[in-house]
Amino acid sequence: MRWDIHGEAHMYVTELKVRVGRRKTDNSIDALRSRAAHSVLDSWNSTFQDPTYRGSEFLELQQPDGRPLQPSYLNGGPWLSTFGHSITEFTRVCRCITGHAPIGAYYRRFKINEPHGCTCGAALQSRQHVLFRCRDRYSVHYPRFLGDLASFMKYNPTAFGFNRDPSGVG
Repeated sequence: MRWDIHGEAHMYVTELKVRVGRRKTDNSIDALRSRAAHSVLDSWNSTFQDPTYRGSEFLELQQPDGRPLQPSYLNGGPWLSTFGHSITEFTRVCRCITGHAPIGAYYRRFKINEPHGCTCGAALQSRQHVLFRCRDRYSVHYPRFLGDLASFMKYNPTAFGFNRDPSGVG
């Protein structure tokens, strides 16, 4: 007498060979997820080293030990965990880091009919100018680390932000 599907399942389970020995492998779902996450992160970090992937305008920040700041998903990653408390500040940071900000260099690059110069008189308002050179409009310069950039954004609330319409629209 056969049990159809139950019989097949019984045969499959009883024929299953489980390796027993010295070599212990952790195949729990948590261990497999952890290995997959580390593999993806390693791949992401190596790909992130390629400027064609990262983008030529991406702001390279350092970790306190001098190594380049790398992307991560852990605890929101370095950028989100530092700036995630304020969507406005995080938006300005993203514009700064990616170079897609309402500044003269961006307008020139994408042929947008807006002034390219800085209000301080510099011929080109670039990210480098805003972060490292402009003494008239911005304070707290030379952000090399993410914490420095956080301070810069705090003390310069208009940096990398769009001018608000006086009527409150936009």
